[in-house]
Amino acid sequence: VADYRPVRAASQKIKKDADTLQVELVRNPDILRDVAALPRRPFCVGFAAETERLAEHAAHKLRDKGADMIAANPVGEGRGFDTEDNALLVLWRGGSLELPRQSKRRLAEQLVSLIAERMDAQAATEDTR
Repeated sequence: VADYRPVRAASQKIKKDADTLQVELVRNPDILRDVAALPRRPFCVGFAAETERLAEHAAHKLRDKGADMIAANPVGEGRGFDTEDNALLVLWRGGSLELPRQSKRRLAEQLVSLIAERMDAQAATEDTR
C-alpha cells in the first residue's frame, strides 16, 4: 500500500499534450498503525525502505506504529529497487538482526523464519501472563 494517492482520479486517459503534469496527493490511511491498535490484533510486521539513517528510521517506525517487527531495507544506487539482491535490518522490541546482502529470495526465507520465531516467543510470553 502506498503512503499517498492522487486526490482526484482521472476519468479518462491523460493525454500527452503538455510538457509537465502536476498531481496532487493525499496521505492514505495508516493500515499498520490501525491494525496494531486493534484489541485482538495479529502479529504485525511493517516494512521500511530508507535512503538514510536506516536503523534510526526503522526504530522510530517500530515505536510509532506499535508494530511487533519492522523489516527495513536500504534503497539507493544499486540497492532496493531493480536489483536481484538486498540487505535487511529487522527490529523488534528488545532485539534486532542484520541480514547481509544476498538474494531477495533468500532474504524472504530468512525473514519468514524470523517472523515465526518471534511469533512463538511472543506467544510463549503471553502464555505466562
